[in-house]
Amino acid sequence: MTKDEAQREVIRRWRELPVMNRQTHEAAQAFAELLAPAIAFHTVANRQRVIAAWLIRDIDQKDAAVQILEARSRAANA
Repeated sequence: MTKDEAQREVIRRWRELPVMNRQTHEAAQAFAELLAPAIAFHTVANRQRVIAAWLIRDIDQKDAAVQILEARSRAANA
């Protein structure tokens, strides 16, 4: 599996979890620990850390999108 394919698979599995189970960086770290042995891809870095970074980025992007939407909603209601 290529690194890009692995990333897509990791994110797909992550997003299958209930939203409440994928809110924190700690949850991302724990899920990465579970997935690392099951998702094979070439990397010179620690596979678990790479997976955790993908998940944390997903959390942070979601949080940023929510903040933008909230700001637009406040501006529209002002």
